[in-house]
Amino acid sequence: MAIHTALTSSIPINTALPSKSSRSFPTQCLSKFSGLRSTGCVTYAKNGRESSFFDAVAAQLMTKTSGSTPVKGETLAKLKVAINGFGRIGKNFLRCWHDRKDSPLDVVAVNETGGVKTASHLLKYDSTLGTFKADVRIVNDTTINIDGKPIQVVSNREPLQLPWADLGVDIVIEATGAFLDSEKAGKHIKAGAKKVIITALAQGLDIPTYVVGVNAEKYSHDIKIVSNASCTTNCLAPLVKVMDETFGIVKEP
Repeated sequence: MAIHTALTSSIPINTALPSKSSRSFPTQCLSKFSGLRSTGCVTYAKNGRESSFFDAVAAQLMTKTSGSTPVKGETLAKLKVAINGFGRIGKNFLRCWHDRKDSPLDVVAVNETGGVKTASHLLKYDSTLGTFKADVRIVNDTTINIDGKPIQVVSNREPLQLPWADLGVDIVIEATGAFLDSEKAGKHIKAGAKKVIITALAQGLDIPTYVVGVNAEKYSHDIKIVSNASCTTNCLAPLVKVMDETFGIVKEP
């Protein structure tokens, strides 16, 4: 019983597990849009191992090219992404994005208080992940270049002063671990971003939590600030889901 308590207590209260009858992989949706509102949809099932919560968000934000039909694997319009906090998670996100050549995302900026020298060096040389297999160069005091792709580096601890509006940022990856509630994370929205994805457990029941393989298909486009949960939750929740569906999990009163 102790292990049951430990398992269930690690799942955030506002993370809804699907019913025991639901065992299918989530579907992705490429939509027609008027502004940011969905007016139609083409869905396709995607292998659960390949899917990510960022794909689900991107699918609902992508603007349909006039006269074209959405198909699997087709990039309709790149979404501009800014990474706030270029630590372990921020750099991991950028590496993953770089390796996905068909990504619907376009990283345009990172907020790194150490500046371009720190950002470029720690991205290239990582004691855990190893040397980044990409050409990382410093262009100037505010720009680094990754395999020919320029990325602006800003250094500001106040989200309200970040240039998200000027850069046309669609999604902010909030990876500092410091802006976890609606008021703090909402500063990115006030600065001009359309969406914020927090890479940790959010503080407050008004920010929903989504975990791929558990409840990511429940994501609603109307919500501007969401949590993709913590590293621990992303590892534990899919396992707990299978255990709950197969055996059931009880918690001591």
